Amino acid sequence: MRHLDGWHWLCLFMAFTPLLPAAPKDVSFSQSAASVEAYDFVEVTVNVAGPDARNPFTDATVLGSFRKSGAARPTQVEGFCDSPDGSVFRIRFMPSSPGDYEYSITYRQGAFEKSQTGTFRATDGRRRGPLRVDPQYPWHFIWEGTGEHYFFNGTTAFWLVGWRDEGTIRYSIERLLKLKINRLRVLLAGNANIYWGEPVMTGENFTYVLRPWICEKPDSFDQPGIDFSRFNIPYWQKWERMLRFSRDRDMIISVIQDISTHKAQPPEYSDDERRYLHYMVARLSAFSNVTYDLGDDMDSFRDEKWVHATGILIESWDPYKHLATSHPVHRENQDRGSAWFGFTSIQDWRRPQHALMLEEREIQKKTGRIIPQTNEEYGYEDHYPHWAPGPGSDS
Repeated sequence: MRHLDGWHWLCLFMAFTPLLPAAPKDVSFSQSAASVEAYDFVEVTVNVAGPDARNPFTDATVLGSFRKSGAARPTQVEGFCDSPDGSVFRIRFMPSSPGDYEYSITYRQGAFEKSQTGTFRATDGRRRGPLRVDPQYPWHFIWEGTGEHYFFNGTTAFWLVGWRDEGTIRYSIERLLKLKINRLRVLLAGNANIYWGEPVMTGENFTYVLRPWICEKPDSFDQPGIDFSRFNIPYWQKWERMLRFSRDRDMIISVIQDISTHKAQPPEYSDDERRYLHYMVARLSAFSNVTYDLGDDMDSFRDEKWVHATGILIESWDPYKHLATSHPVHRENQDRGSAWFGFTSIQDWRRPQHALMLEEREIQKKTGRIIPQTNEEYGYEDHYPHWAPGPGSDS
């Protein structure tokens, strides 16, 4: 074997050593507005000139500290990358009350660091804010911003963002609002090759493929070639437009993280899975109208140990502590006694529903913890299978 001198060893080392994150040419900060309404959000855009992070979703961070004047402690918030090349990051903060606020934001990439401070004012726009459990009557919900009682009347629209025409998305939301629906269950990630016997037409304007990540073959059901370390920015931006449209109409969106109808998912407990959930919380939590659902038919692809650990993790990341739940096939498989678990989400077609809810309350009482009980799947619009009880006045 030929002897290698020091120079050749250095060249060989550099050839097989990944380049470390260097420093961008410059980083600048811009604030969305000097004044926002409470329960809206202020957004600071971080513009990175000459981005050189190998993967901006893993090699750079934006962290912020926001504090209301006179408050004892600040709220810590995380930002997110909003461009494939790392040239744009964003960080959002949702103030919960009127007043003057100050903040400090830091962009970090390896040893490089740059910070910015700023101020803004929050005004009282009488927004309803997030959904909360009523502290005086914890079987029920209230709007945090106004204290009004919230009568939970939801429906499932898994593939709402599968419509490529966003006018159809907005029309669907408006139509359901006219039917007094005030909550939609919507998938963030998912795919399916089953159609439940419905006349679903996929093609130019609609797809069952919901990919939060970059894929080599996004339309492939079994082998999409997903890069779980890089996010599909246009897809997330589309999701946010749906969220904002819904928020401005007081429609709560249940963000369902995944579904059991496919296997193109990051492995449980993996860094890829945690990165996805972390990015979701950083990106969506400043919208006041979200709740989190760990997955549809949860117990068919994740166990109760995973649900417990992941629920705690999401709560720890979310600065606003939005209500969260899971939606299992079997209603007994829920983390009812844990502090992160905001309300139950069951699926039961039995009639009458009132008796079912009273039964659920008795089950909940045994945990020593009272939270709202909801049945989020007890029929399908315009379709009832032969095995199901027919619709009635108690539906």
